[in-house]
Amino acid sequence: MSLSAGLLMLCLGCTVGVPARVLAAEVIHVSLGIGDDDPIEIEMMRRLHNLQLVFALKGSGSYLADVRVTLHGAGGETVLVARSPGPLFFATLRPGTYRIDVEYHGKLLSRTTSIPRSGRRDLYFYWESAANDL
Repeated sequence: MSLSAGLLMLCLGCTVGVPARVLAAEVIHVSLGIGDDDPIEIEMMRRLHNLQLVFALKGSGSYLADVRVTLHGAGGETVLVARSPGPLFFATLRPGTYRIDVEYHGKLLSRTTSIPRSGRRDLYFYWESAANDL
């Protein structure tokens, strides 16, 4: 079974027997790498989730991994804290406004965005770097 089929089955199967209030509080998310993953699987994740984050170095465009991701709701509440082992991070969020904090090697970047009722929001985070910083 492919990764995308397995994740789809996991996402569809995880709701069986779980109270609705628990599901509403959880944020489904996944991280993928570049090169190791089939482009079809990446596109599947883009279709399954309404937020995509991409992490890279400014200038070279080199992708980054091991990025800490924190999502905050409109009221400032933390809705997700995760580590992204790959440069692509996908999440499924309720429509609304969110602040996204991402940290790589102690350097924090933040953005505020809105998640639409339909469609997807793509955000790209680029870190400045000196050769000895990263």
